[in-house]
Amino acid sequence: MTKHLLTILSVTIAVALPSIVAHHASADTLSLDARALFERALTSDLRLADDGKAIEIARDELIEDDGPAAGYSYKPNEEKLSATTWIKKEFLLADSRAAKATLLVGPGGKLQCTINGKAVPLGAARKVGGYWQAYEIPVETLKAGKNDVVLSGNGKVWIARDDEFAAGSTTRPRHPNRSLKSTDAGKTWRDDRLGVAGDIDGEYYVRLFLDRHRPEGHLTLPVIDVGNLANHALAPPLTSPGKVRVGIRGATGKILLRVRTGSTYVPDVKHWSTWEHIDDQAGTLNNVRGRFLQVAVVLKTANPLHSPSFREIFIEANPQRPKDWTKAVRLVESKNPEIVRTSIPFEYEPFDHPRLRKLRQDFKLDGIVAGAKSEFELITRLAGWSAKQWQRGHLRESYPPWDALEILKPHADKTPIGGFCQQYNVVFLQACESFGLAGRAVSLGSGDHGATIKSGHEVVEIWSNEHQKWVYVDGQLARYHIDVKTGQPLSLLELRERQVAHFRGKAAPAVKAVQIVDIGETWKGFDAFPPFFELRLIPRSNFLEKKSPLPLHQGMRGWFWTGHHVWTDADYPASMLYSQSMTHRRNWEWTLNQAHIVLEAMETPGLVRVHLDTETPGFEAFMASIDGKQKRTVSSRFDWQLHKGQNRLGAYALNSALREGVPSQIVLDYAGEP
Repeated sequence: MTKHLLTILSVTIAVALPSIVAHHASADTLSLDARALFERALTSDLRLADDGKAIEIARDELIEDDGPAAGYSYKPNEEKLSATTWIKKEFLLADSRAAKATLLVGPGGKLQCTINGKAVPLGAARKVGGYWQAYEIPVETLKAGKNDVVLSGNGKVWIARDDEFAAGSTTRPRHPNRSLKSTDAGKTWRDDRLGVAGDIDGEYYVRLFLDRHRPEGHLTLPVIDVGNLANHALAPPLTSPGKVRVGIRGATGKILLRVRTGSTYVPDVKHWSTWEHIDDQAGTLNNVRGRFLQVAVVLKTANPLHSPSFREIFIEANPQRPKDWTKAVRLVESKNPEIVRTSIPFEYEPFDHPRLRKLRQDFKLDGIVAGAKSEFELITRLAGWSAKQWQRGHLRESYPPWDALEILKPHADKTPIGGFCQQYNVVFLQACESFGLAGRAVSLGSGDHGATIKSGHEVVEIWSNEHQKWVYVDGQLARYHIDVKTGQPLSLLELRERQVAHFRGKAAPAVKAVQIVDIGETWKGFDAFPPFFELRLIPRSNFLEKKSPLPLHQGMRGWFWTGHHVWTDADYPASMLYSQSMTHRRNWEWTLNQAHIVLEAMETPGLVRVHLDTETPGFEAFMASIDGKQKRTVSSRFDWQLHKGQNRLGAYALNSALREGVPSQIVLDYAGEP
């Protein structure tokens, strides 16, 4: 798993301001408006207001009980409605206020509905998620507390079986008993005799989608140097941070502001203070532990129709400095990319897992990639290999574990157990992981907005150190897509943007598919399979280390699991079926395996303290080279003595598979002590 070297509310992100060498006095004030904050900070359940000038809590809330076990079941899981067979779904609401309310039923039929004892006519249903029916219902029929929704008529409703909940969630391993059935037209009810045969315990596929603000949202600023608010490449020396004042401007509603400080760029218990609450939206810090500072903001609302908001965060510092010898330093070169982190608590597969080692050995994968001239060629060779492993699977009998060795295990007919796109891409993903390459599983769909491509697809993205981005390489279709002009491989989000533009009749950069091996079919363009409109991410890749949580038999029937993190935007909103949607690009396109360098000048002329940061799955060590000399292992904090003339520092992270990450380099010219 990733070693998080910076932690705050789960992670910390590196500051993303331009690097400039300090030839002038450091600024003592930093103000970040809403847009700048949203671009640089780590956010969860927040959004930019419509005018782009304030940050507020995100909208839309899904109320459901079936999510962990929603999907295709190999066991009976249907309820058929009739004149006498009715179902009841209970929804618990702390607050019933909303701008709109939508009832979701999977799959539905010709239904009648009562809510809290009042008949509610259901208008024409519209399709959601390809299988569900959606009905807008009057908000005033809902109330705080328990709400009874009774459905009758002609149709069917699927059941999330209680014995399958633990496969889909570690926090909700059992159903909460909020689904009931009546076989006498509502006279009596039972919650443990669901299904056609009356032998199923579980929850009906009935959900409530409310158009309103979520209860709260979080924002965390990157670590900031109060002695270097202008973010010079080499921070000037500091005798004392002095007085530091932090606050927010343009605030409405309930906003909690917290700050902590420390003497290291990487927060830890030894060198950092505990979190300090700032009252009245601005205040002077009482316990400044060092030059590094971090700010966290929480927005909360007691009224879901209204969100608190704020427009700006400011930091004022009065650092005390010795003589600034950094004026004798000139920045010659800087290749020091920002680390972009995500609010998704993603878990990675350990690269030293014995099943990965066995996969690599048993299927002689070293021979498959022998002679590959680059990391990306290694990735594409593994995709070509996985695409050729079988022609048909045995999913009608059972669904294999998310384990490449189990998928490739011979069936009774001597062919691999196999499967469809999901299994091909799990095999491809774990083949990549066996070489120390991180990846993530994403399902693709058409969404709910009239796209003509109706089917879905299960794929993976692999993090490419070579291209410093997530790239979509298909382990079943044996292809990847490139930008025609640049030749760069594309991510799923980039392909989504271009497909949406294509269907909207808007111009977009041209795309070409590169076929790795011949599988008998080629990509026919954005009008054809696969759809990229709806992207649903599984927030972990450690399928060998942990068997759950996972979607129930992913891809066999729709995508109803509420553990997905789904991309949404105004161009093509995600389905109402999902509770964890995101609009912040940083949360989707985070970066890995980079070494970010932070330089702090000490009081002694020419002496620089180096701080290193990374987000590297299976982090093993930092490696550094000074003036082109042999690379050596270094700690996350060490001293660098400059000499007169050019000084070169290079650093990278090494993972447990001994794969080198994205290198960073800074070159400084030092004129020497005045």
